[in-house]
Amino acid sequence: MNASTNATSPKSIKPSRSRTDRKEVTRHRILIAALQLVEEGRSPNELGLREVARAAEMAAPSIYNHFADMDELGIALVDECLTRLRSIARSARKLMTNEDLEQALKLLLQQFLLYVNEFESVLRLLIMQWFNPNQEYRKTIRREMSIMRKDLAENMKQSVATKSVGRGEFALESDAIFSLLITYILNVMDMDKSKRQKRLKILEQQVLMIVIGSRFFNANLHANMSITD
Repeated sequence: MNASTNATSPKSIKPSRSRTDRKEVTRHRILIAALQLVEEGRSPNELGLREVARAAEMAAPSIYNHFADMDELGIALVDECLTRLRSIARSARKLMTNEDLEQALKLLLQQFLLYVNEFESVLRLLIMQWFNPNQEYRKTIRREMSIMRKDLAENMKQSVATKSVGRGEFALESDAIFSLLITYILNVMDMDKSKRQKRLKILEQQVLMIVIGSRFFNANLHANMSITD
């Protein structure tokens, strides 16, 4: 067998990415470019596909192979931001495993503040797109928020499972905590970092009031039920 035959043998050829993989990589590059523009202060409503294509360093017509219009790209961008937020939240909640619930929630809130400070532009994007006339934005946000609420409720349940604490209505507590987190974000968007930290202390007290109050409520409820029985 000659050298040229050896050079083209199957073992010497590196497998290339599939067309689907390449398309996914390009799609992700477009989303990162759009997010970068938003982080630089551009409003999503001001962006056009051609501008995003330039930022992604690709030919303008090529972007239409991935997104038909800015609404489609905008919804995908919101989904990307929420997926990132959910991933960070899950990593932060791992801290809850080996801590008592009160300390775990404090740690979780500190991680939450770090996220607010680091990804302020992402949060502004989500707030802005919540009010977008296209209801698909709200559907996407609601879907991801629902997943995060369920995740938090499950983590809270696991955190107290092996500890001698009262039972709680974890789903209700999670809903209430998320309402407080959203209110916090809306309140601190125009505050500096020191004021955000001070405001976090208030949020911490509010969250603990919900959790401790829920434990007390459930303890009394079950005690009254036992007496009735």
